[in-house]
Amino acid sequence: MKKYMGRTQAPQWLALPIVALLAACGGGSGDSPGNTNTQTQSLKVSGTVATGAALSGASISVVCASGSDTTKSASDGTYSLSLANGSLPCVITATSADGASVLHSIVPGSGSGSATSNVTPLSELLVAQLAASDPAAFVAAFNSGTTISSDAVASAETAVLAMLHAAGVDVSAVSSILGGSLQAGSGKGYDGVLDALQTTITSAGTSLSELTSAVATSSGTGDATGGATVSTVLAPASSDCAAFKSGVHRIVNFAASTSSLVTIDTQALTATVDGVHYAMTRNASCDYTVADGDNTRVLVAKSGMAVWVTGGTSGGVGISVPEQKLDLASLAGVYNRVSYSGASSDTGDFGSVTINAAGVNTTSTNCPSGYGSCAVDPKQPLGHLVADADGGFDYIDDGQGGSVASRVFAFRNAAGKTAMLVLQADGTMTVLGSQLALPLPSVGNTSAYWQFSLSSTGPGSVTEDANVVTAVDSGAGAVTRQFTSDSHFDVVTFNTPFGGTRYRAVNACTTSAGAASTCNGAVQLPLQGSGIVLSVSAVASKHTMTISINKP
Repeated sequence: MKKYMGRTQAPQWLALPIVALLAACGGGSGDSPGNTNTQTQSLKVSGTVATGAALSGASISVVCASGSDTTKSASDGTYSLSLANGSLPCVITATSADGASVLHSIVPGSGSGSATSNVTPLSELLVAQLAASDPAAFVAAFNSGTTISSDAVASAETAVLAMLHAAGVDVSAVSSILGGSLQAGSGKGYDGVLDALQTTITSAGTSLSELTSAVATSSGTGDATGGATVSTVLAPASSDCAAFKSGVHRIVNFAASTSSLVTIDTQALTATVDGVHYAMTRNASCDYTVADGDNTRVLVAKSGMAVWVTGGTSGGVGISVPEQKLDLASLAGVYNRVSYSGASSDTGDFGSVTINAAGVNTTSTNCPSGYGSCAVDPKQPLGHLVADADGGFDYIDDGQGGSVASRVFAFRNAAGKTAMLVLQADGTMTVLGSQLALPLPSVGNTSAYWQFSLSSTGPGSVTEDANVVTAVDSGAGAVTRQFTSDSHFDVVTFNTPFGGTRYRAVNACTTSAGAASTCNGAVQLPLQGSGIVLSVSAVASKHTMTISINKP
């Protein structure tokens, strides 16, 4: 890849009886006119607002294709309102009396009548899945031309309940997210599911907002991907590091070009490999040492990815990801790539890779001799991905007889960004990150992190540093940063050589006093949404990789 890859249908819950337009013609003689009486159509919307406990006195806003109104929920969380000449569909926003909780829901279909729409964390997830976006944004954009079909809502409900079930949340008591019977505060039925969901969210050290984002970004990616992503978000977390999740993790070893599975128990603080349990000690938040004889240090990034490092020339480095089974089509996209072989003669190798929905590597751009050497790989065919029964995917080199050229392990974080760890047959380690434009930070933005360098002699010592943005040139897309360790400055250009990467030119550094200072050129690949940055040399004949892990 260094050269090439570069639920059953939901129950019908909504009955919409149409109130007929009544017309009565009166009898008479001669030319007396007929008398016509009409009854105004109305739309009644009701439901319960709850998070488990009832949201009493919540402000309810209902906006429909025709008509809108507001009301307050009762002490048991129920609400009801009627809209004269109202028509479906509708969107609903419920804001708790203290303003701390805002939830959304919908009513699909068309016409008038009556409908039930509960407003709960489950309806929040339903809207996120349906719209593939933030529910608040979807509600804000709703207008008279917006269509919300009952079939689409039924599909979204099926997906949400399946994802939660995959994550261990028993949702069997929910007959319908929107129209199901809900007695807030009872702890039974639908309400019991809301209680269980909140307990799971708390145990996972996460929030409904993050879960909603994971559901929204998993919309349309396939059943396996949605279930895997939500399961990662809702896995039990360490009390001092919300990103450190219990469960099976995959470690990809840079030096040995191998991968292994480790089971993490964040409550007992153990790492289990091949049935052997190793105790883990907290050094600081998201920083641990494994009692494995090598004192392996584990530094956990915000996405749940982690770096495992043992020092010295015999030391090793690995990156772990929560083990996920993803749908092949969910990997489609453009990725940036950095590679590392450990050979002292190699240059910092980087580039880009495009993968389509069938898993085919359609194009690759390689930069084998550093910055300025990038060129599109002319070879066709390149290769493709296929699922491997032992986890992850195999990369088949279609240009070399269809042999397995690499093992690929993919991870999708709560923000919907995908990273891939690639073990190539030639011993090279490659990391791919989604190629998406990086926003420029603001002046004063501070980053604190652990970091170390990796070269042919092994990993260097783990150090700690921080930098603060002191200047931003939006025209050039350049940012000046000052570092805490020695107060020096550097300048990095964002989204070059590719969108989603950063570039620091050779000697683009100054001392704290502003004098010129030497520093290596580097291409930096932030794995977006992960908290890990990989940097490789941007010049020929110099191959080191620097790995940085942002502190929580």
